Amino acid sequence: MKPRTILIVLALSGSALAVAPASWNHASEADFSPGKFKDTAVSSLGQISLSRQISLLMPSGQAPSAVSALAAHDGAVYVASGVRPVIDKIEGRQSKPFAKLPAAMVTSLTWTGKELLAGAGGQGAGLYAIDAAGKATLRWQDPAVKYVWAILRGPKDTLYVATGPNAAVYTVRTDGGSALLYQADKKLAKNILCLAQGKDGLLYAGTDENGLVVEINPLTKASRVVLNAAEKEISCLLAGPEAGELFAATSEAGKASNHEASHNQVGGPVVPAGLLTASQPEGDQGEEEGNDEGDQEESDAEESTAAAPDEAKMKEGPLGGKFVNLSPAAAGPAGGSGNAVYHVLASGLVQTIFRKPVTILAMIDVNGRLILGTGNGGVVYSLLPDSEEVTQLAHVDAKQITALATDAEGRILLGTSNKGSVAALGPAIAFEGTYTSKALDAQQIAQWGTAKIRVSGLGKVTFATRSGNLAEVDDKTWSVWSDEKTVGEGLIPITSPAARFLQYRLTLKAAGKVGEPTVQQVEIIYQVGNLPPVVSSILVKPSATPREGGGPQEQPGPLAYRLIRFNASDVNNDKMIFTVAIRPFGAKEWVKLADKLEQPNYVWDTRTVGDGVYELKVTASDSPSNPPASALEGWKISPPLVVDNTAPVVVALAAKIEDGKVSVNGTAVDAGSRIATIHYATDSQQDWVAVLPAGGMADSGREDFAFRVEDLKPGPHRIAVKVTDIFGNAGYGTLNVTTGSKSPTTAAATAPGSE
Repeated sequence: MKPRTILIVLALSGSALAVAPASWNHASEADFSPGKFKDTAVSSLGQISLSRQISLLMPSGQAPSAVSALAAHDGAVYVASGVRPVIDKIEGRQSKPFAKLPAAMVTSLTWTGKELLAGAGGQGAGLYAIDAAGKATLRWQDPAVKYVWAILRGPKDTLYVATGPNAAVYTVRTDGGSALLYQADKKLAKNILCLAQGKDGLLYAGTDENGLVVEINPLTKASRVVLNAAEKEISCLLAGPEAGELFAATSEAGKASNHEASHNQVGGPVVPAGLLTASQPEGDQGEEEGNDEGDQEESDAEESTAAAPDEAKMKEGPLGGKFVNLSPAAAGPAGGSGNAVYHVLASGLVQTIFRKPVTILAMIDVNGRLILGTGNGGVVYSLLPDSEEVTQLAHVDAKQITALATDAEGRILLGTSNKGSVAALGPAIAFEGTYTSKALDAQQIAQWGTAKIRVSGLGKVTFATRSGNLAEVDDKTWSVWSDEKTVGEGLIPITSPAARFLQYRLTLKAAGKVGEPTVQQVEIIYQVGNLPPVVSSILVKPSATPREGGGPQEQPGPLAYRLIRFNASDVNNDKMIFTVAIRPFGAKEWVKLADKLEQPNYVWDTRTVGDGVYELKVTASDSPSNPPASALEGWKISPPLVVDNTAPVVVALAAKIEDGKVSVNGTAVDAGSRIATIHYATDSQQDWVAVLPAGGMADSGREDFAFRVEDLKPGPHRIAVKVTDIFGNAGYGTLNVTTGSKSPTTAAATAPGSE
């Protein structure tokens, strides 16, 4: 044990432990997903199991930084690059450059059964055929085309080619002859990103900009929109087993996070498609569209960031016809955050079967399961369309899995970007794999208790832990891994040193060909040292009533009450009780006002003490949750506060009467606080008139004032002066005057009053 670790253990053993232990309980995909998987995977049901065997075919040092497409034939894997015009060839574990295209990049690859075809982008964009020696021959080009995003085998010797930035689909023959099959209105799309063909021969095209899936009849060229997704880009399409059935994946970059989703949403509500047909216009618009977009080659290749179409824009279909916005985001999971896989049924209804805050960059079908390559977490998911089961097949170090393919051996080939590499998931389950949790934070130095692990199936599961006091796991600062302990029916003691952070590792081993184990739940018990409560703030509010707000019929009066509220917390989540005490400012001894308060508030009637300046002390104790010897306290002292229940007085009140006008002056004095308001009333108890102090501002305990009363009828009058302090205490002075005399006279105040 390291010296630093010994000090931590000693420090913890010398402190009191909280009575109630805490726990981490991992039993869902969201709980396990932040960890690291090696030959293991977690399903949407929260079950960890062994995954397919994974092998690296082309490491990042040899692969391009961005793998754009993969194709496999006769034991070889062909790798396209999105950053250079080179196609690499992998045979066994050896890779080498195979073909170089006279273009800027390779955007797509396909093996037709007879030859390898490559789509190119940028300068030299077009469709190329590569022979067995790696020689690239231009098969087809069009001036309007800057990118060939997808190549799909059609009937006989025809191909369907998806292009941009003219958002068109072409039919290309083996001899290089071609025809424009479909072109979207430039207001709705710039690129056709993907293609699929249904069992009935109908073609489907996915667009950028507005997330449209367009159904195209290759014979009549008639088209209609079958899906307007909530996301801007349709990245992948797969035809389903029935005619008219389709799976569409989206990849709007703004809806992906840098981390994996906390949960999976599946089984979204089925909503009607509500489709109308749009017809193909006469003529070839490709050249005109291409000229308009020709100077924007770089920006068109980037991921779309355009806003979703407004209602007015969506009144026109991709070819000028009318259609309805088919966004499945109208309700339920379809409208959640992240990108989705939509299931378009043969009936035209649309269902969301997958949604996570990832971009879906590749999708293939393997024995009825949808395999998804995603970013920005570098995860391969397996999705069974007819159930709610989603499984992580692989989690790689690269940020994006940009290409997927299968080979004759039944392997799933993965192409990645940032960092670029090529790997293979074998058809067989790995014999052994591990899952390592993220660093679990106890917030304080903790002692570790036991682990309860629920497993099923055959095989063996072992459990190990390590601990440390840095959030970043570091072999040099963390303890070594504990001995592996076989998971059985009972609890497993955790032997790692006391620390703030803990990490656990599960090792799964298959029972030969008989079966493999599955981990369903991991629960870890720990206990932190008892720490005192913290009183973070004290709020004192003067009030005329002993409760907040008072009643609707109550009149304002002296603010004799103090409504005291305090904020307190306990890191151990212990139950707390509170004590409130006071003392005159500068005194040493505290006098208790209240004890064993269960709520963080108290009402103090200040009339029980004399006027003056006081301090409040609030003490929080965790004694309800701890034995007497272990209970701790935390306290806080308020800023000085004034108690003033004595009314101000009016002194030197006098009046001068001349020509029927009365000039009054006097002084308001308050010994405990400051004057707040000055008013006078003539022959009334209700009609009070405000008076400003001589200095224009009431900001002290002594304020001179003067005012003039005019338009008094001849005869006797009573002038009352009312002064209040900031606590609502009111004092009065009264003058009796008689107007109508031709000679100036003076009057003095009667005895002052207060309330």
